[in-house]
Amino acid sequence: MSKKQYALVTGGTRGIGQAIALRLLEEGFSVFYTGTTVKSIKATAEVFKSYKEQAIALVCDVTDENNISALLTRITETTKSLDILVNNAGVFISDGFSGGSADTVRNLFEVNVLGTYSISQAMMPLLRKAKRAHIFNICSVAGLSAYPNGCSYSISKFAMDGLGKSMRLELKDQGIRVTQVYLGATYTDSWSKSDLPESRFMQATDVAKSIFNAYDINLNSNVEEIVIRPILGDI
Repeated sequence: MSKKQYALVTGGTRGIGQAIALRLLEEGFSVFYTGTTVKSIKATAEVFKSYKEQAIALVCDVTDENNISALLTRITETTKSLDILVNNAGVFISDGFSGGSADTVRNLFEVNVLGTYSISQAMMPLLRKAKRAHIFNICSVAGLSAYPNGCSYSISKFAMDGLGKSMRLELKDQGIRVTQVYLGATYTDSWSKSDLPESRFMQATDVAKSIFNAYDINLNSNVEEIVIRPILGDI
């Protein structure tokens, strides 16, 4: 890259987010990555230590307006533009409708939907100044089709789908690309205690590779949707 480029990956301290951040670091980006605790940030700093000041750790709860404001201030102290935003921060809670709770819906909606909404809005001034601005929303196949015991999660991911498609419609005239990334079961810590073999899952590195490939195409093209599932289908 001839010009220094910057990316922000929310929820970048483990799993899919960490894999995405690492891939962007390997491609020469300076990467801001967030976690909700100092402990998670320090653990990931060890993974990224060979990249030194290229990997910039920041604590941020995407549901906290003060945290988001502080995040924006910290980023603008380093750069005046942001090339890639990856909205990866999210939570999962298993539940059904009949025995479910509205509080669970609110919790998931606040993180998965409003978190994406608020971070994206806050970063718009920086994204507008980039030559190749691109927003990736890490969605789920649960936002394409509901499944048993995933009621509240599906609600949040269907809403996130509507948000991303609205962003795409509005931002295309500003030269900002938006991609919805629908993921099936990906092998991370949350699946490590499963009885299923690792081969039954997707790999986080494949998600990271797909995202960079979608970014690294002709500037006048936009990969609107990426759907990735395990070869044997959903779990």
